[in-house]
Amino acid sequence: MAYGLQQWRRSASRGQWQGRSGAPQIGILSDSLVARGEQLAAVSMVCVNAIGLVAGAVPRILPAAPEADIDAYLDGLDGLFVGGGQTNVHPSRYGQTVDEKRDGPFDEFRDEVALRLIPRALARGIPALFICRGFQELNVAFGGTLAKEPDDLPEDERHGTPDADNEDARYRLRQKVGLRKGGVLQQICGADSILVNSLHSFLIADLAPGLVAEAVADDGSIEAVSVEGASDFALGTLFHPDYWASSDHASARILSAFGDAVRRHARAQGAA
Repeated sequence: MAYGLQQWRRSASRGQWQGRSGAPQIGILSDSLVARGEQLAAVSMVCVNAIGLVAGAVPRILPAAPEADIDAYLDGLDGLFVGGGQTNVHPSRYGQTVDEKRDGPFDEFRDEVALRLIPRALARGIPALFICRGFQELNVAFGGTLAKEPDDLPEDERHGTPDADNEDARYRLRQKVGLRKGGVLQQICGADSILVNSLHSFLIADLAPGLVAEAVADDGSIEAVSVEGASDFALGTLFHPDYWASSDHASARILSAFGDAVRRHARAQGAA
């Protein structure tokens, strides 16, 4: 089944994207994959529709091509969305040895582009939202490390993808996280804790300098961060607010706050 297909169908039936001619542009970093021997760039329709339906912007796909001109990618963007994927960041990117069977699959084309794209986008003050793999890339880009959770944890204790027979069940909201008092995410969601979906088996080991923990699970795992000193919206979540952005309150607030920041940035650029 395609990633998020059920939620995409549900969202698509609720109306067209809010973005129209002149709407802000949000870049979405693609994955790279091989199908029938051909290298392809792929983006989840869940991400695309969250940007169009909830954030109210026009999605612009940024292919994970190692030869990409990063500044050219960012020119004209009002926001950057670095979402989840079917692969993990290669451990060599954060100084660890790799176990192909345990740690894979990988997408080193995406690693190459993401780790150059993220710091440059933030340096340019572009509002940015990082989800799941995108959060992991943000942490690695700033000098942090990741660690895979044990494979033998009971399902109700693990962060990795739960057993399920459909996408909605896989992405079900099942884990409570506490939000930092007075923090960015608490202000966005208007709550001290929220229920999130948990599909990530790679967790934060060392939080990178310059990142501030905004949400923490009961076991102490960091679930969301903000970028300290960022000139605009810069939030990362290990969970997936994009999947339930059209129906879950906290998820919608996160995507809407991102969309608001993107529109402010677009107006400021237009006035410059």
